[in-house]
Amino acid sequence: MALFESLDINPDKIPNTKLAVHIFQAILGVVIFILEIVLFRSEGSTINGNNGWPFGLCFLSIPIWLYLGMAPRFERTRKLAEPHAMVVADVVFTIFWLSAFASQAAYNTANSCGQGCAVSKAIVGIAFFEFFSFILTSAISIYTLRYWRQTESLPGYENLGTRQNIDPDKAAFSMAPHDEEAYAPVQMDDHHDDHGAPYDPDTYAPRFDNDTAYRPHSVSPAPLENPFDNAYRTQSHSPAHSAAHSADPYGDPYASSRPHIYAPPAAEDYNDDRPVQFPSANYDRTLR
Repeated sequence: MALFESLDINPDKIPNTKLAVHIFQAILGVVIFILEIVLFRSEGSTINGNNGWPFGLCFLSIPIWLYLGMAPRFERTRKLAEPHAMVVADVVFTIFWLSAFASQAAYNTANSCGQGCAVSKAIVGIAFFEFFSFILTSAISIYTLRYWRQTESLPGYENLGTRQNIDPDKAAFSMAPHDEEAYAPVQMDDHHDDHGAPYDPDTYAPRFDNDTAYRPHSVSPAPLENPFDNAYRTQSHSPAHSAAHSADPYGDPYASSRPHIYAPPAAEDYNDDRPVQFPSANYDRTLR
């Protein structure tokens, strides 16, 4: 146990390292499975428990590879990845593959391989590497158990998929080198050329003082001024104003046909000393 304390192990590398070793074990298992079939079909070879056990162990190891390699990586299945259970599974299958290695070696010693002895010897060598790889995963599981006892969490598995290497305050796609200035700052202001200078409101005033198509008046009406009595009252509908407008030779001939914003009539529109008159209509019609 003191060996783990003397080693400087990065817990964040544990998940990928253990998954890589289990993938390596699965590849070796597939190779052993294929070579065993070749050995079964070799002339003069016999099929017994010595070569049948490594063949069956390839199938027996599939759920263990899935459990040890994948269960701790997902949040929904992480509760099944109990550290004590993972240690037991790794140690038990280390013993199983040691027995498979010894069983295949005994098969060769008994001269039961016939003309397939070369294939059988290859199975012995691959089974040894399978056994050694389970020793490695058992050591990783023991380290995981010690880490869990100290922190009550699995080493590195809690951080899977949560690390982000991109600063949200900087541009995500930058061609700058990966250092402190790896990402170009995001310029959210049109006046980014002036960064570093203090804010001066006078520098922005000329940009909004000029008359434009969207700002036709340089001076806004007074706060208490009625807008319907000046800029929006383009033409009055009273007879006096109509006569004055028709007498103006420089008036706009198309002013009467243009749409205007409605404005309530002013008091002077009714100050013409005329009697009140009803509008012209057919008043002879009555309801029956």
